[in-house]
Amino acid sequence: MSRMNKARNAVSRFFRHRQHPIKLISYTSRNLWLLLIPLSRYLIASRFDFQAWFMANWIDILAISFIFAFAIVRWVTIRFDIEPDGIVAHTGFLGMVRTKVFFSQITSVSFCQSWYSRPLSAHTIYIETNARTLSSQDLKLVLSTKNANLLYDFISTSEVDKPKVTFSPRKSHLLVFSLLFSSTLSGMLVFGTFMFEAYRIVGIETEREILDRVNGELNRIDSRFLNLFKTIPTIILIIAGMILLGRLLSFVSNLARHWSFTVTRNDSQFYVRSGVLIKRRHIINQSKVNYYDLNQTLLMKIFKICSVRLDCTGYGKSSREIDALIPITTYKQMNASLKLLVPDLPKPKPEVKTGSSDVHRFVTIPIILCALPPAIIELSKYFFGNRFSDLNALIVIAAIPLIWFVIVKTAAAFNTSVGFSADGCVINYCRWFQFHKIFLPKANISKIRITRNPLQMVSHTCNLWIYIVGEKSHWHKIKYMPYEQVREVCLREGYLMFD
Repeated sequence: MSRMNKARNAVSRFFRHRQHPIKLISYTSRNLWLLLIPLSRYLIASRFDFQAWFMANWIDILAISFIFAFAIVRWVTIRFDIEPDGIVAHTGFLGMVRTKVFFSQITSVSFCQSWYSRPLSAHTIYIETNARTLSSQDLKLVLSTKNANLLYDFISTSEVDKPKVTFSPRKSHLLVFSLLFSSTLSGMLVFGTFMFEAYRIVGIETEREILDRVNGELNRIDSRFLNLFKTIPTIILIIAGMILLGRLLSFVSNLARHWSFTVTRNDSQFYVRSGVLIKRRHIINQSKVNYYDLNQTLLMKIFKICSVRLDCTGYGKSSREIDALIPITTYKQMNASLKLLVPDLPKPKPEVKTGSSDVHRFVTIPIILCALPPAIIELSKYFFGNRFSDLNALIVIAAIPLIWFVIVKTAAAFNTSVGFSADGCVINYCRWFQFHKIFLPKANISKIRITRNPLQMVSHTCNLWIYIVGEKSHWHKIKYMPYEQVREVCLREGYLMFD
């Protein structure tokens, strides 16, 4: 073997165990780049006289050089090795911390490639387990495309000759259902109407104020004061536009994340691909999924539309990521897809329910909240007379979400239940404006707790808390459940309770 070939193999082995060189950027201070701007400006101003430039800025140049040198040392010393049973990473200060993550204990692995890292063939890898760590991820690496694909093949248990099931939502369903049933767009509509009415009212009041001052103190009016008054309505409109634009961009980006969504299942893993600008690939250990959540709004429930999400450590952990198994689709398609993707999902029937006799418990607080806008109207009339009569329309618009909240909670009284079977549990409840139907194996229930306040003791109701295993302790709270029935079911299932 020639010296050239030996050198190439040595370089290849070196890079095979290192992160992508783009990681050097994150090893330097984010504010460091601000120092490079004046240094470059001084160099240009000195007409590229490097000696004079160095003599005038040698302290800054040495400091920046040291920072870059330390980043290179960190990049060289922090390395990883892929072993048959896991991945070993040497991280921390100069690679002194050795971490091994076994493939069998991985809950999810996310391979992310943004639009700016794609030309550089770089992937950011997030590896998660149920172990509790101080950092947000158990292991985070920035790898080349070659190393990322190698790691993907190691973790994946997919075999060519094994049967697979693949689901991809219809793009027409995604677009239409997102437009019609998105809470983001409905919230934008109410908010936009509210801000436009505020703009109109403030404009009217500003005009009245200016006329009053002009009629009374024309000679003492400062033109700058008048201009300030006139700009207030415009400022409100600009702020509203910026917020609405941000919400619209959030809606579009969320739609883009689902646009190329595909999930594939083999015997033990889910393989999820999604994203347009940011390409994402996820490997999810099916046995590590905590529960499946059929998520709906009231309108989606009326039109038999839903989405299915899954709770698994690491999947959808970032606020910019999705945790969907089946994005928004029809009941018929959801049931057919769920049978193929999760054929062994336990689906027990509800045993303990709330009903018409419990409606008043669900709507008491929302009705009290609905009484606030009329009270504000009366107070404004009492203190200001008819001067602020235009506020009535503004307060009525603000009351729309509260009225809808009462309607949602009325429906929640007929959609709250819990049930157990030999191997699973089902939970139906409503949190704010969202309805949830949770399917989870009984093995993933860490404990069940029952709590009652004095009013619930009188009404013989309780709150049921079901705690789920995982990296962090989290729970589902089901309110206003009949106490005796819940207690009987929990005793039958052998769960420890605290009254």
